[in-house]
Amino acid sequence: MQVAFTNNDNLRGAKTLENVQVEISKIDIPPLMEIYAYWRRVRGEKIAPSLRQFKLDELSPSIVPYTTIVDFEGPPFDYRYRFFGTMVVQVAGMELTGKRYYADNIEGFGFANSQIFPNMIETREPIATRTVWLSVKSLRYAATTLRLPLSSDGDSITGAVAVYFFE
Repeated sequence: MQVAFTNNDNLRGAKTLENVQVEISKIDIPPLMEIYAYWRRVRGEKIAPSLRQFKLDELSPSIVPYTTIVDFEGPPFDYRYRFFGTMVVQVAGMELTGKRYYADNIEGFGFANSQIFPNMIETREPIATRTVWLSVKSLRYAATTLRLPLSSDGDSITGAVAVYFFE
């Protein structure tokens, strides 16, 4: 199933060229499938694991630099980067740990998440996408991203782990 997200170009300086949802079962990228298997294992029968259960130090060290963890806040909806991996810092061109997307007016990174996270909260399911964009410096990037819900209370989606595979 491929679902295209809107490209409303409310990107604060970056431009989306493609943002399409992809079926997780069709992803053939070992690091993404490794983290998905880990998420499923620690989730068990719940809708999502808590952040206490999802431990970065239990992941392959090669995956962690491509990982972000966010906490959802609001209303109004916002998300705060709890962790922003070093390779994501390189692509984004900025360190976003501790920053909130809307409240801190982040420009040039996170725009796809601003559309996808609300959908993930509603469906309570992981979402994978392929996104191609031009950065604020007109650099072309492409990434397959796996976004995995987290739940602090076992009922609502209160955060997410996003793992990027940059092409």
